[in-house]
Amino acid sequence: MWVLFTVPCPTPDGQTAQDLYRKRVERITPAMQASARELGCRFHRAWYTPDGSAFHAVACWDTLEGAREVFRRWDIADEPGEVSIRLEGDIGLVPEP
Repeated sequence: MWVLFTVPCPTPDGQTAQDLYRKRVERITPAMQASARELGCRFHRAWYTPDGSAFHAVACWDTLEGAREVFRRWDIADEPGEVSIRLEGDIGLVPEP
């Protein structure tokens, strides 16, 4: 299951796209990565736009339950204004992870 996360910036509470990116640089530890892998995370990447208007992330999970457990276990909450979109289908130039 692929999920696209988008957060328009600045957020209602004043966070910039770079703030959201930095938060992940600081919070995504090797322990969190191992836990996410064990619970079925196969891919996760995050970016901010050059003009600072948004933060984006893409993740691939084996199951929705695994994703929810990582969010629960690591106390991860949605950012203010965050939208998550489940993506269907899968075509491209790179093999599945």
